[in-house]
Amino acid sequence: MSKNERSKEDIQLLRSMGIPEWLLEPTMISPSDTCELDQAGLSARLVERCRELGLTSLFAVQMAVIPVFLRRQALYDMRRAPGDLCISAPTGSGKTLAYVLPIIDILSKRVVTRLRALVVLPTRDLVTQVKETFEAFVKGTDLKVGTATGQQTLAHEQQVLVGKTTERYPGGYSRVDILVTTPGRLIDHMQKTPNFSLQHLRFLVIDEADRLLNQSYEDWLNHILSATRPHDHDANLPSLSLKKDRYGVTDIDAVAPAYLRSNYALPHTDLDLPCVPSVQKLLFSATLTKNPAKIASLHLTAPEYISVQRSSDNDAAPTYTTPAGLKEYMIVCPTQQKPLMLIYLLHEKKVQSALCFTKSVDSTRRLHMLITAYEERHQGPKLKVAEFSSDLKAGERKSILKQFRNGEIQLLICSDLIGRGIDIDSVEAVVSYDVPIFMDKYIHRVGRTARAGREGEAYTLVETQEARHFKQMLREAGHFSQVKSIKLDHEKVNELNADYEEALASLASSE
Repeated sequence: MSKNERSKEDIQLLRSMGIPEWLLEPTMISPSDTCELDQAGLSARLVERCRELGLTSLFAVQMAVIPVFLRRQALYDMRRAPGDLCISAPTGSGKTLAYVLPIIDILSKRVVTRLRALVVLPTRDLVTQVKETFEAFVKGTDLKVGTATGQQTLAHEQQVLVGKTTERYPGGYSRVDILVTTPGRLIDHMQKTPNFSLQHLRFLVIDEADRLLNQSYEDWLNHILSATRPHDHDANLPSLSLKKDRYGVTDIDAVAPAYLRSNYALPHTDLDLPCVPSVQKLLFSATLTKNPAKIASLHLTAPEYISVQRSSDNDAAPTYTTPAGLKEYMIVCPTQQKPLMLIYLLHEKKVQSALCFTKSVDSTRRLHMLITAYEERHQGPKLKVAEFSSDLKAGERKSILKQFRNGEIQLLICSDLIGRGIDIDSVEAVVSYDVPIFMDKYIHRVGRTARAGREGEAYTLVETQEARHFKQMLREAGHFSQVKSIKLDHEKVNELNADYEEALASLASSE
């Protein structure tokens, strides 16, 4: 509800609660709005990469946010702050691409590698998904993307982020341009990793902000904001020429302008260098907080609020429709049995054309290797399996899709991102190997089959510990009754087990 739709009493009440004026006047966007890809102002290179991945138009949140990002395309602006953004958009509305695309477009102009974009997320699974999205779209640039979640040892992550150098750099050092992380692991690196620095940061993205702002782990937000602010000048820091840095690159690329006076001993100059904030903060949330204390803690600069929501509280809630010929099923099983369940489905149902969705590029690769190893040992009819990944060149993906359409490949394993580029009417079945986190993603997956009036089947492999969440998601979407549980023929499952165990052993011995 925008300001002019509220009563004067409502506005006065919100003001009395300490809600800032900018939060009372959002730019309202209808979730049904879309636009063509080339209308957002992205570079020709990035538009072409989007099309290679099957993205031809933008959703409402992308259409609203990307042009606002691109109003300030300079890597750093020495005289004015870039202005912060707060975006309220429903889960599954496409908000990840709303910041991934413009960040890549702006940072692709950089010369020296510095940590310029920090994306903070509440869970490891979300970090993996966002990292994969960045990786797919940075192709064609020399931008480097890293993650820090605690799944690897701290030493391993340190090697990825800053290398093994023992030399201390006054402005820090980085081997990545973009870091996707969880709050706890980020604090670990800020406290324990030599040369890890946020002083060059251009973008700070707080995704799922409603969840993150409720996390108080080691006061993570204040640590980040403090690390991006210039501190008192240290007389022991080396002199830095205003013209070139040690790499022969202009200072405006090598050092954030707010740090030029505070962190380096500069020669006498009449150049006016105001210490404006270099960091643009971007908050994405399904429900933006109205807690004045939390809003104040963000120290936002000239914030703009964009809200993607229905125009009226009386509008109908989102409904999820699936093709008329679609039958939906789930199999609840222990984690270690998921690959065997996939093999059982493919052979028991004699599927000749199936898409299998995983949660990441790494999961796609590992599953492809395992199913291929199984098929090599299986004595019955064999399935040809292929990996459909953003790591492949456009020509390779085109060739694989042609073989899939022609029936030369029966199973295509891919992630959600690359699945955008698959538009084939004759897919018999879709398998969600990893449970989708959001209902929108589930609907996108199952909609790949039963197209053009055909019949199709969708199967979701649900790990035992995920069953409650998955069923609750279906219930909240009014979709639970449409997804039936499968009763397994355990004798037939056991018949597959010997070849499966051999396939596992062969992969283990090759690592």
